[in-house]
Amino acid sequence: MTTAHWLFGDQLGPHFLTPGDDGPAHDAPVVIIEARSVFRRRRFHRAKAHLILSAMRHRAAELGDRASYIRSDTYREGLHEALGNSPVTVHHPTSHAALRLVRSLGTVTVLPARGFLVPQPDFTAWADGHGGRHLRQEDFYRWVRRGHHLLMDADAPAGGRWNHDHDNREPPPKDARTLDVPPPYRPREDAIDEEVRHDLDRWERSGDTSFVGNDGPRRFPATRREASAALRRFVEHRLAGFGPHEDAMLRADPVMSHSLLSSSLNLGLLHPAECVEKAEEAWRSGQAPINSVEGFVRQIAGWREYVWQLYWYFGDDYRHSNALGHRTPLPDWFLELDADAVTARCLATTLAQVRDTGW
Repeated sequence: MTTAHWLFGDQLGPHFLTPGDDGPAHDAPVVIIEARSVFRRRRFHRAKAHLILSAMRHRAAELGDRASYIRSDTYREGLHEALGNSPVTVHHPTSHAALRLVRSLGTVTVLPARGFLVPQPDFTAWADGHGGRHLRQEDFYRWVRRGHHLLMDADAPAGGRWNHDHDNREPPPKDARTLDVPPPYRPREDAIDEEVRHDLDRWERSGDTSFVGNDGPRRFPATRREASAALRRFVEHRLAGFGPHEDAMLRADPVMSHSLLSSSLNLGLLHPAECVEKAEEAWRSGQAPINSVEGFVRQIAGWREYVWQLYWYFGDDYRHSNALGHRTPLPDWFLELDADAVTARCLATTLAQVRDTGW
């Protein structure tokens, strides 16, 4: 009998079901568990809760009879309902809490992590070789570039420099309210989105689950097809202009030339390798300048990868390190995204944007 494979809600792309020595069997039945307790453990932005549940339910619909979609109060209860005491595999989760859970279940075999460029043992060896405490993102980024031959011309960085930040710090055009760039990809909602929103309304009415922020319409991809379309649109129509104003802000233009692909990467709908490879292809074919492409590659192969690796390298206590010694609790207006309670325009604008868009 083929061992079933468990997909978490951030493991929804095809690379989490690819068979091999570190993957599930090619015909493994799939279990997806929608655990209500996740949304009670900490307060979610309503749009984030909607996106995650929409993506999970869309993935189950795509997999059809191969998938068992279980709605339960906890993961433990859902897994027992789906499989009883039968064995199951799962790829390494993305949090210490989730890893402790799967290791406590007894019937779960944890497979290596997927969805990142660098295997955790490789990063550990790299970090240990640098003394463990004297780590620099720039050193890591160059190591990843060399190891994966990203934006490299033989042994030298493409364009003659590792870092093109100097060309990516332009202010917005004078008196401009928005950047004159093509709009980003936006998905169309369907019956699954409507069902999720109905369920969130019901949960809030019951009084045991509360959210913050506004929801709807869905702004980010919930399926592999949508995520691929979003990546394609960014590379073909927006990447060329990404770099120069990468660090700029306009009050009336929250999107600028940004890719809006973070949620698709973090749900597992896109793999970072395909994102950086498509960006490099755009540079080599003359469709985008090196500063824009290098800035985008740095965000994914540099910062995203680096933060993920540090989280595991330093262990569960890393989030409590508080190097700056801050002790003051966040004010209620921050937690409630109450933009009207703030007089500083920059902060009020940011709070309003997060409240209304989830981003």
